[in-house]
Amino acid sequence: MKVKSSEKYMLLTAKSNFDSFFREFADAFTDFENKNIVLDFSNIAIKEEEIQSLEEYAAIHVKNNQSFAVVAPNFDADAFEEELNVVPTLTEAEDIIDMDEMTRDLGF
Repeated sequence: MKVKSSEKYMLLTAKSNFDSFFREFADAFTDFENKNIVLDFSNIAIKEEEIQSLEEYAAIHVKNNQSFAVVAPNFDADAFEEELNVVPTLTEAEDIIDMDEMTRDLGF
């Protein structure tokens, strides 16, 4: 897992496969609990069930008033729960974070 920090979020990129990424992510999740997270799976093959296994972490982030977005090309965002923002590009993930922050700032 490659970790890159920006002003708005932590970008966690899968390097080889979902299973190894998930193990590393689960172990390090508490380090990112109070930061917006973008998980990037654009360079690996991933299944819908694997993305859905991230719902628990997304729900925790929503409760902590943080954003959680998944970059996964070739998936329909409507196939996932509301807390799990699945988008095809990093730019769209950044847009999700911006919209979430505006919503939180307005008190919604």
